[in-house]
Amino acid sequence: MNDSAFSESAARLCSACGMCCNGVLFHGMAVQPEDSLRALAAKGLRARRRDGELQFQQPCPAHDGNCCRIYAERPQRCRAFDCRQLLAVSVGKITEAQAMEKIQEARRRSDRVRELLEMLGDDRKIRPLATRCAGIFTPPLDPSPQAEALREELRGAMAALENVLTKDFRTGPAR
Repeated sequence: MNDSAFSESAARLCSACGMCCNGVLFHGMAVQPEDSLRALAAKGLRARRRDGELQFQQPCPAHDGNCCRIYAERPQRCRAFDCRQLLAVSVGKITEAQAMEKIQEARRRSDRVRELLEMLGDDRKIRPLATRCAGIFTPPLDPSPQAEALREELRGAMAALENVLTKDFRTGPAR
């Protein structure tokens, strides 16, 4: 696939996905030496220290729908990231349509996790999905049979989603 065709395909796939920005794939993106913290803060991205590392938190405030409002000025780590689907399409291992199917599967799974989180009382959309999920399992827990059943369903849904994300999207450390 030539560079122009791949760029067009990548744009379609990325705009259909957005999981590297919306808090599904990552908690945050590591700040790189090339990143101007002042310039990015002016665009709404604030870096915070997490696990001893300076990161831009997810979901990204510049992520609007499935588009980046600061695409031309985005952080270096964002510029360098290609998910497994993009990489596979770029080398002809899979077609754009096959990648789109994987994206749709992962989005369905993440939507179900969000739905379960909301049913369990967590509507904190500004937090990464895994953080929201962990909060549901932090005591005190609602002991009702309905809540226990929903938590068990959430545990399975999140495990299935994580499996898909690890196998089909993440390429390295989850940062």
